[in-house]
Amino acid sequence: MNILDRYLIKTVITSTLLFLLIILALYGFIAMAENFKYVGKGNFEVVDAFYYTFLSLPRRMYQLFPFSVLLGAMMGLGTLNSNHELVAVRAAGVSTARIIFSVMKAALILASFIFIVGEYIVPVTEKMALNHWTTQTRGTSSTVSDDAIWVRDGDTFTKIHAITSDKTLGNVSIFTFAEDKTLKVSTLAASAHYDGEDWILKGIKQTFITEKKVITNQIDQARWPTLLDLELVDVIISNLEYLSAFGLYRYSTYLDTNKLESKQYWLAFWNKLVQPFSIAAMLLLSVPFVFSSSRTSNAGSRLMIGVFIGIVFTIANKITAQFGLVYDFNPLLSASFITISTFLIASLMIRRMP
Repeated sequence: MNILDRYLIKTVITSTLLFLLIILALYGFIAMAENFKYVGKGNFEVVDAFYYTFLSLPRRMYQLFPFSVLLGAMMGLGTLNSNHELVAVRAAGVSTARIIFSVMKAALILASFIFIVGEYIVPVTEKMALNHWTTQTRGTSSTVSDDAIWVRDGDTFTKIHAITSDKTLGNVSIFTFAEDKTLKVSTLAASAHYDGEDWILKGIKQTFITEKKVITNQIDQARWPTLLDLELVDVIISNLEYLSAFGLYRYSTYLDTNKLESKQYWLAFWNKLVQPFSIAAMLLLSVPFVFSSSRTSNAGSRLMIGVFIGIVFTIANKITAQFGLVYDFNPLLSASFITISTFLIASLMIRRMP
């Protein structure tokens, strides 16, 4: 790696991290204000709002990273262009392709960084955030693993193997313990749905354990009194989408095996794998805007262009994902369509560069 590579990589990464810090600070304040609505609910206090917001920052960083990369690259490289540094580099015989190659090295570093964050940091902080939120607001504890959701309600522990997009619970195991920590009742249900007041368990097999004998009973359906409600299910579903790629793959495969709705989670899986390529697409797209802009163009103009492109990219990604879910498109196509389109647009714009 020569001096030019190091200089351009340093410029892009420094600018990206600076914009990421600014955007995270803004979103942090917004999230803080949103979390204040839980203050007074159960044992949730102001300090819990701060802690819950802090735990959500890795997820927000993961979501906002492509946007930050675009702004950082446009501002960093744009500043070099305005200061005639890129002009001097090109005048020294360095081709535009060589400069782009150096910029894409920065893309590799940034993509590797955000992949590590999404794969190893976000799943951990999201589990901690979910457990803290449920503990403080409801007096229960919840955690999401790669193959199940656990909810504790007093002496009752519930294991939910699957939650579909329509909030139906699949393969529910309920374990009720006595005060001496011995198992009293084991309840297995094929599914559970919310009827507006309570959960209705279906395909129930109950095992009652006493000192003298074990009694087994089967019931078609029954009401399930629990603190688990639709609001908590919404939170759990959102946390499922931030499992590791391996966790999402296992969970989606489990849903398919049991003939349950899995499109939402396959989409989250492919989004996670496509995310690093989105970083490269954003950096590549910034290059033609930097070189085509006037050397006298100000930072405000570049910032506005970057914000506009970033907003369009984000909205288009969300729209494509929703279209894919509604019209049953291939999840890989839905997750990668905008990124591939961005690569093609950037490539065409670069070919038209002088």
